[in-house]
Amino acid sequence: ETALDVLAAPEAGAELVTRLAPTTEFGTPRALLVVDRRPGWVRVNLPVRPNGASGWVPESAVALEAGAFAVEVDLAARRLVVTEGDQVVLESAVAVGAPDAPTPTGTFALIDRLQAPVPDGAYGPFALGLSAHSETISEFAGGDGQIGIHGTDDPSSIGQPVSHGCVRVPNEVVTRLAELLPLGTPVTIR
Repeated sequence: ETALDVLAAPEAGAELVTRLAPTTEFGTPRALLVVDRRPGWVRVNLPVRPNGASGWVPESAVALEAGAFAVEVDLAARRLVVTEGDQVVLESAVAVGAPDAPTPTGTFALIDRLQAPVPDGAYGPFALGLSAHSETISEFAGGDGQIGIHGTDDPSSIGQPVSHGCVRVPNEVVTRLAELLPLGTPVTIR
């Protein structure tokens, strides 16, 4: 597969915004969230800094899939809600970013589903990478400060503002999310 050229406008020859590899840095097939459409073109949310960046790709260069699931994270309530259509299918309390490393807000895409090598480790059994990045941490654990939803080895942290920006959920919840949500699922954090 070849890289995907993302353009600044929905027209051939427009300025190149970025070039995306066909897989993420973790080897996951590339999934993007469509945020607008024009005849022959789709505008996609980009998994790059700054959060909220977007660009245009030819519709013919991507496979479009309608998704039924959506995730909302309410930072003030420290709550995650998953809907399928208009039905709530899962709710959970969450831990959010500490004051010095707040969880970024906006609408992002689920772009990685990673099974942890140690299921009872710091990230729990799964980490679900989002197209979001920390606005205060440029590098974390060798990565680029990507934000995710993951489990935890500290259940007492759920409900607290203690993470480096990620959304922590109980391990049984992240396992259910990993089973339920396809890549490309929109995740809105407010």
